[in-house]
Amino acid sequence: MTLAMDFGTCNTVLARWNVALGAVEVLRLPRLGRTYAYRGPKAAGTQEASVVPSLIHYGEGDRVLLGAQVTDAGVVDRPGTFRWLKLDMLNGLQQSCRVGAKIVFTRQAAEDFVRSVLAFAVGQGEDRDMVVTAPVEAYDAYMDWLTETVARVFRGQVRMLDEATACILGYQDMVREDEVHMVFDFGGGTLDVSVVKVALGAADGRKCRILGRAGEELGGNLVDRWMLERLRAKGAASDEDLRDLGPRLLVLAEDAKIAISNGAAEADVLQFNDRTGRQLSHVFTRAELAALLEGKEVFRLVARTIDRALDQAQERYGIRKRDVRGVFMVGGTSLLLGVQDAVRALFPDAPVRCDRPFDAIVAGACRYAGEDLNPTLVHEYGMRSWNPKRMEYEWVTLIPRGTAYPTNGTLVARYVSAAARESDALGLVIVERSAMSLPRSEWELAPDGRLRQVSRGAQERTNERELNPQGRRFIRADPPSSADEARRFVVGFGVDRQKRMVVSVKDTRPGNRSCVETAGGEKLPLPVRDYPLVKL
Repeated sequence: MTLAMDFGTCNTVLARWNVALGAVEVLRLPRLGRTYAYRGPKAAGTQEASVVPSLIHYGEGDRVLLGAQVTDAGVVDRPGTFRWLKLDMLNGLQQSCRVGAKIVFTRQAAEDFVRSVLAFAVGQGEDRDMVVTAPVEAYDAYMDWLTETVARVFRGQVRMLDEATACILGYQDMVREDEVHMVFDFGGGTLDVSVVKVALGAADGRKCRILGRAGEELGGNLVDRWMLERLRAKGAASDEDLRDLGPRLLVLAEDAKIAISNGAAEADVLQFNDRTGRQLSHVFTRAELAALLEGKEVFRLVARTIDRALDQAQERYGIRKRDVRGVFMVGGTSLLLGVQDAVRALFPDAPVRCDRPFDAIVAGACRYAGEDLNPTLVHEYGMRSWNPKRMEYEWVTLIPRGTAYPTNGTLVARYVSAAARESDALGLVIVERSAMSLPRSEWELAPDGRLRQVSRGAQERTNERELNPQGRRFIRADPPSSADEARRFVVGFGVDRQKRMVVSVKDTRPGNRSCVETAGGEKLPLPVRDYPLVKL
C-alpha cells in the first residue's frame, strides 16, 4: 500500500491508499490528531477534516508531547513548545530553546515531530512506498532534509511530489484530460500558485504538468501576528503584554480569525496578564479584519502571485488566463475572510472549488505513481559578476526560472576572467534567487515561547541565497591569468537529471595546464565537460 504525508506549517495530514476499496483513507491518529470543522460549499454545509496539529512540546525530563497532546495539555503557549516548524525549515532558520538541562534546536524539533508522527502511521499498516509533499517554492535543501528524515523511519521507497500536482490528483474526479487548471495553495506559512495542464492518461505516467508557478511567504501565521499588531495599535495590548502573553494571544487571535472567517460577525480576544494585573480585551469585527487584510495588501499579493504564475505559463506555453478551466483552493488560509471572493473575482468565468482544503493534497499524493512529474526549476540561478566600468557587482542570469531539466548540454556560455593580475585561481559565486516578496510582521515567536520584536535587518532579509560559499575558486589557471585576458576562459552552464548545475570549462590559451579542482582536491585537466558544481 501507499502512505502519504503532507507536512504543513499548522497541520499535518496523513493518508493511505486502500487497495481493497480503491480509495484514499485519511488517517485518524488516536490522541495525536483532532477533527477540524469548517464551512464547506453552501450545498455541503459544515465539513470536518482529520489533522495532526504541527506542534511538539518538550517538558521536564524526557516528556515529549505531539500534535493534539500539546493543545489538550494546554501548553501551546509554554516554553518548550515549537510551532511553525515547516516555515522555519523552509527558511533555514535554526533557533534553539533550553528545556531543563538540555538545548533543543529547531531542526531537531522538526525531525522529532515528523519521525514520531510517521512512526504512529507506519504502525497501522503494511506500506511498501511513501510519498511526501513539498511547496513549489521550496529550496532543494528543504526537500532533501524532509526525504532523509522520512527515510529514517520508513524503510520502503520514499518519493517527493510537489503540492500543486498532488492537489490536482486529489481533485482528480473534477478535471478532464488536457484541461488547464490553477492550484491555489494558501497555508499557514506560504502561498503557492501553479498553472497545471492535466494528462491523467499520459503514457509516460506524467499525470499533470506544471506550466507556471509562483509563491509568496504569506500565510495564516503572519495574519495572526498582524492581528496582535492591531491589538497594540488600538491600545488593547502593550509591547510588555505581547512579550508576556504573546503565544497565548496568538492562539486567541487565530481562534478569532477562524470564527469570523466561518461566518461570525465578531469574536473576542480576552486575556488576563497575571504579572501586571491588566485585563486585555478587544472585539475583532468582520469589518475590522477585512480592513486589516486590505491594509496589509493581502489581496494585492494574491493577485500578484496569480499573475506571476500566469505570466510564466504564457511566456513558456502561450497559456492565457482565459484558458484556465477551473481553480482548486487548498490550505487552511484559503478559508480566510475574503480570499475566496478575491479569487472568484479574478476568474469570473471559471469554477473556483474549495471542497477539500485540508486533505486534497495528501489524497492526491496517495494516487501518485511514477517519478518526478514536473522537472522544471522554480527559482532563477545566476552569478555575481564584477563590472569594472561601474565599479560594482551585477547580476548575470545563467539558468532562468521555469527551465526544464535536464538541459541535455550547455544552456548558456560565458567568458570568465581573473579579477586581478597574475591570478592562479578564478572564482564564481553561484546564487539562487526567488521571486517572493517576503512580507513581514514586526513580531515573531522565539524558541523560548515568547514573542519578540524583529530587528530591521531580519525584516529586510533577502530572497537570494549563495550556493557555493565554500567552493567559489574552483578554476585553477596555469599559467596564471590576468584581468586583461577577458576571453581566455569559457564556461558553459547546464542542469543534469539530478538537478545539479553542471559546468563545462575550457582554457583557450595554447599549451595551458589549467584544471578544475574538485571539493575533494582532485585536479581535472581542462577542458572539462558537465562537471557537477552545485545542487539546485
